[in-house]
Amino acid sequence: MEYSVGIDIGGTLIKTVACDAKGTVLYSDMFETRDKKPAGDEAAKVAYWIESMNMQIDRIRETLKKPASFVGIAAPGIVDEEGTSTMAMPGRLKGLEGLVWSDALGRRCPVVMLNDAHAALLGETWIGCAKGIENAAMITLGTGVGGAVMLNGKLVRGTIGRAGHIGHICIDPFGMKSICNAPGGLEWFIGDYSIVERSGGRYSATRDLVEDYKRGKSFAASLWLYSVRALACGIVSVINLIDPEVVVLGGGVTDAGEALFGPLSEMLDEFEWRPAGHAVSILKASLGEHGGAIGAARNAFDRN
Repeated sequence: MEYSVGIDIGGTLIKTVACDAKGTVLYSDMFETRDKKPAGDEAAKVAYWIESMNMQIDRIRETLKKPASFVGIAAPGIVDEEGTSTMAMPGRLKGLEGLVWSDALGRRCPVVMLNDAHAALLGETWIGCAKGIENAAMITLGTGVGGAVMLNGKLVRGTIGRAGHIGHICIDPFGMKSICNAPGGLEWFIGDYSIVERSGGRYSATRDLVEDYKRGKSFAASLWLYSVRALACGIVSVINLIDPEVVVLGGGVTDAGEALFGPLSEMLDEFEWRPAGHAVSILKASLGEHGGAIGAARNAFDRN
């Protein structure tokens, strides 16, 4: 039995899975991205990640009684065309740019990379909520806002791998610039990283804002619905651009549940262009925190 290891490197957690070629998850685990290395010691942090990832791969081998056939890695940023390293990762996970993972991990099996949001969409269309769908978009709502597009069964990479950065489409032409240089990017309006500034210091986490919205507090309602409106505008822009069958929403902000999907549905009823009554389905990602790792494992199979 061949299996692929998938590893998703996030700002808080590194998630690992092992999957066979049919998408059966044979193993899953996660560990903290940060350890107790001194702040700013990027080389030490990267060394810790590599050591921890190798330990996970070895543990999977011991559990499954066979070495991995392939290793797939997902991380933020733009991945080079060969899938060997991240060539650009502005403002996130310093130390990973230019790191060639096959060399860093020292593995005999092939090691390939994919953008984390691209990986999440690949996982969802493989064994998740969008299984078998060939035209889809994904928006990941977490600390930042990521995105990915699949057309005719293939992930859209673009010229240099930049395609799918939905979090950086412009919502406000006079807004603050994002890490990708776009003014008023969608990420600013609903990403958890900006909640302190957007709330004037009243909230330090989106989940707290949502809880106050549920309690009927007026300021929370105003700010949260403004954020959801920006998301709705981003979604209809994506729909008009690529005409997907579904848009998948993932990430921690979707834990808001009906507080997100209820008003979002009402706003899409108002904003979405629906020729002949055709509405695009909005789905919540079903693979949870391991979705990106599952997609990375699938990408390793596809690339090999």
